[in-house]
Amino acid sequence: MTLDHPALLWLAVLLPVLVGIGVVGYALRRRRALRNLGDARMMLRLGAGDLQSFPTRRFVLLLLAAAGLGVAAAGPRWGVISVDDRSPSLNLVFALDVSKSMLARDADPSRLERERTLARRLLRELPSDRVGLVAFAGRAYTLSPMTVDHGALELYLDALDPGIVSYGGSSMSAALRQATDVARAPETRPGVVVLVSDGEALEDESEVLSAARRAAEQGVVVNTVGVGTTEGAPVPDLDPETGAMTGYKRGPDGQIVVSHLNGDLLREVAARTGGRYFQLGRAGASDRLVSLLKGLDRDEGTTNRRVERHTRYEWFAALALVFLVLDAVLARRAETPDIERGEPNAREEESRAVS
Repeated sequence: MTLDHPALLWLAVLLPVLVGIGVVGYALRRRRALRNLGDARMMLRLGAGDLQSFPTRRFVLLLLAAAGLGVAAAGPRWGVISVDDRSPSLNLVFALDVSKSMLARDADPSRLERERTLARRLLRELPSDRVGLVAFAGRAYTLSPMTVDHGALELYLDALDPGIVSYGGSSMSAALRQATDVARAPETRPGVVVLVSDGEALEDESEVLSAARRAAEQGVVVNTVGVGTTEGAPVPDLDPETGAMTGYKRGPDGQIVVSHLNGDLLREVAARTGGRYFQLGRAGASDRLVSLLKGLDRDEGTTNRRVERHTRYEWFAALALVFLVLDAVLARRAETPDIERGEPNAREEESRAVS
C-alpha cells in the first residue's frame, strides 16, 4: 500500500484522541448534570435515560469513524490500473545558430547564451509539445528528432558550442531545409520552426529565401528570432582546449571581424512562411513569442500509457460514514420514549403494580 499524503497519516491517531476526549468530557458533563438534578433512579423513572453510565458504544463507534477519516486523508492506494494520458501537442523545431559569430557579446553575456536561455524557457513553457532540435553553422545537423523528452533536449542545449558543427560559417538555407524536414517527419500536421540566429548568412540571400519558400510550400511556418545588435560586436577568438578568450578574430586584411545583426533577412524569412520576427533583447520579445506559440492550434497528441495504483480513500471515508450513521441511529433509538416503540416504561409498570 502507498499513500498520496503520508504526512497526514498522523490524523488517524490524532482524530480518535480528540474524539475520545470529547466523548469523555460529554460523559462527565452528563454525570454533573445528574447530580444537580437529583437521584439517578428518580431521573431514570422520569424517562431521562441512564445518564450515569459511560456511553461505551458511542465511544467506540466515534473512535472508529475518526480513525477511518484520518486514514482516508492520507490517500491510501493499492492495486494497479492502466491509465492513458492524452494531451494536446504541437510539433516544434528549434533551429539554433552555433556559428562563431554567436560568441559575440553585444547580447549579455553572449548571443549563444541568450539563445540557450530562450530555448530553455520555451521548453519550460511548452511542456507537452514535441520538440526537435537542429544546430547549424556552415552545415546543419539534426541533434534530436521530435521528442517529448525535454530533459534530453536540455542536455543538448548545455552542449551547444561552435565546435559541435565541424564546418565554419553560417548556412541559414541548410538550417531551413533541415528544420523543415524534421517538422514534416511526423504523420500529423506540419510543425512550426523557431529559427534563432544573428542573421549573418555567408551565402547568397536568394538561397535562404528559396529554402524559406520551400518551407512555406510544405506548410511549415518559420518564426525567426534575431540575437545581437545592428551596431555589432567583435567575434571572440577562444582557445579550443581551455575555452579562454585569446583575442578577437581577424579577417584576411588583419582587421578585427565585427558581426552585425541582419534583422532584415530574418524578417523576410518569417514573412515568406507566414511567421513572425522577434528581436531578442527588446522589451517583451520572448514573452510575445511564448504567447504566439501557446496560442497555436494543437492536435490530440500522443497517448502515453502509465500504470498507477488504485485510490482507496473512498473505502475508509465510506466506513467512517457507516459508523457515524450507526451512532446516530442508535442514539436516536435510545432517546425515543419506550411508549413510541410499543414498550412499557417504568411509570406504566408502576401503575400496573398499584392497580
